[in-house]
Amino acid sequence: MTFVLMNKDVPWLLFNCKRDEYDEVQLKELEWLTDMRPIGYGDLFSFLDRRKAPKHRKHIEQLLERYGCADIDGFIQVTHAVSLNDTFWVKEQNSSLQWEDVSLYSNTFDEMIANAAFDGAMSDTDMSSTSPEFGTDGSYAKCWVREPDGIYLCKSGSATFELEPLSEYLSSQLAEIICNDTVTYDMAFLHEKLVSKCRLFTDEHYGLIKIGRVVSGSKSVASLLEYYEKIGNGDDFRRMCIFDALILNIDRHLGNFGVLADNDTMEVIRMAPVFDNNRSLCFDLDNDQLENIEWYLKRVKPSIGSDFIATARGLMTDEIRQELKNLSGFHFRQHPTISVDPKRLDLLSDIVNRQIDRILN
Repeated sequence: MTFVLMNKDVPWLLFNCKRDEYDEVQLKELEWLTDMRPIGYGDLFSFLDRRKAPKHRKHIEQLLERYGCADIDGFIQVTHAVSLNDTFWVKEQNSSLQWEDVSLYSNTFDEMIANAAFDGAMSDTDMSSTSPEFGTDGSYAKCWVREPDGIYLCKSGSATFELEPLSEYLSSQLAEIICNDTVTYDMAFLHEKLVSKCRLFTDEHYGLIKIGRVVSGSKSVASLLEYYEKIGNGDDFRRMCIFDALILNIDRHLGNFGVLADNDTMEVIRMAPVFDNNRSLCFDLDNDQLENIEWYLKRVKPSIGSDFIATARGLMTDEIRQELKNLSGFHFRQHPTISVDPKRLDLLSDIVNRQIDRILN
C-alpha cells in the first residue's frame, strides 16, 4: 500500500508499506516531494517508529495491541502517526483527508483512549483517530486533556513511590527562578490519583525536537554547551544543568530536553523550555531517609555529566552565581489546595540549600 508523509497539507514523501515473507513490515521510500527533511531524519522506519508510544510506558502496550497499533502498518493506518510534537502525519496516497481532519491541536481527543492510557481501563468501543496517547513517550502513566484554555498533560507517579507529581510541582517553583524559560507544573487529582499537570508548549507553528535527534557524536556537557551556544542559548543550557543540580534530577536524558523548530521550514528557533522534572527532589526517599541525606548525596548521579556539583561549577557564570547567593534560605511553598506534608517541604528545602552551598563553596 502506498502512503504519503504529510507536513500539515503539504506532501513530503511517497512511500510503500508491506509485509514480507516473514510477516515483518517493510517500508520503502518511493519519492521525496521536497528538498527538506525532518530534523534528525535517518531512515523512514526509525522516524515513524519513534512517533509511536514506547511499550514500556505504563498501560500503553495493551492499548497499542487493543487498537491494532502495535506494528508500524497498523499504527499509521489507525492513528495517521499524528503527534503533539510537530505537524507531520501519514495518509493513504488517494485519501482525501486533510490536516484539519486529523490535527491534534484542533480536534477533540478520544476520552476513552485517554482514560485507558492513564489507568488501563480498556473499552470495546471503536476509537477516534484523534488521540495523542499513541504518540506520547515516557514511562509513566499519563494522558492529555483538552480544557477551555488549552491542552494539558496529566502524569501520575509510580506505583512504588507516588511522589513524582509532588517533585515535579515543587521543582517548578525553583525552575521559575533559575531558568529563563520553563514549563509551569501544578498538582491535581485525576481519577482519584495525584498527578502533575502542565500546559502543552508546542503548537502548529513550533514543534519540539529532542536533543538526541539534533546533536550527533559526543553528548558530553561540553559538546551540548557548544551546540546551545551556537544557537544563542548557552545561558539557558547552563541554567538547566545547574537547576538539575539543585533538585538532584537523575533523569535529564537526551529525550527530556531539546529545541523548538519551525514546523514549516525545519529551522531550529531556540532551546525548548525546561520540562519533565518528576524524577527529582528525592522522589524515591521517605522522610526518614531525607533526614539522613548524606549517603544519598554521595551516590546520586546526573544523566548529563558525571557529577552534579562539578557540572554546576563548570557551567557557572557570575550572574548565575549571584542568583544562587540570593536563593540562600529558599523554602518551597505549600500547594494552595492539596496539602503537602510540611516536614517534607522543610527537608527538601534544606537539601536545596545544601546543594546551593556545595556548588558555591
